[in-house]
Amino acid sequence: MTSVKCLVCGCGMTRHGKTSAGNQRWRCRACGMSQVRHIDATAKHLSEFLAWLLSNQRQIDMPGQGRSFRRRCSRLWKIWPLAPVIDEVHEVVFVDGIHLGRRVVVLIAQSPTHILGWYVARRETSQAWKALIDRIMTRRLAA
Repeated sequence: MTSVKCLVCGCGMTRHGKTSAGNQRWRCRACGMSQVRHIDATAKHLSEFLAWLLSNQRQIDMPGQGRSFRRRCSRLWKIWPLAPVIDEVHEVVFVDGIHLGRRVVVLIAQSPTHILGWYVARRETSQAWKALIDRIMTRRLAA
């Protein structure tokens, strides 16, 4: 384990008891500053979440019926990937809508080779389709 360094003066720190929550407290030998270090495991949780998302495993089959997994990965459900910027003209564009639950629809546009974009809306309306198409369609100018 690497030694903990002070954020103020850069000197080594020693253990200095525990907090009421049970976390290790550290105190600087030189300046006397006290701090608590937390381990950021977000990258590890993202890897675990993506591995589960791209597999055929069910959460109920995980250890503890997936309760610990859901607690660790609950923040990651809020991540929404940004749609790519499309600056090329496509001859053929396929569009479709996927209804998620009662009040959400994801409108998707794709070319024969890749996804061009998507739009999330409450309902499948002409305004929602127009918002999707406006993002991906470039108008051809006749010379």
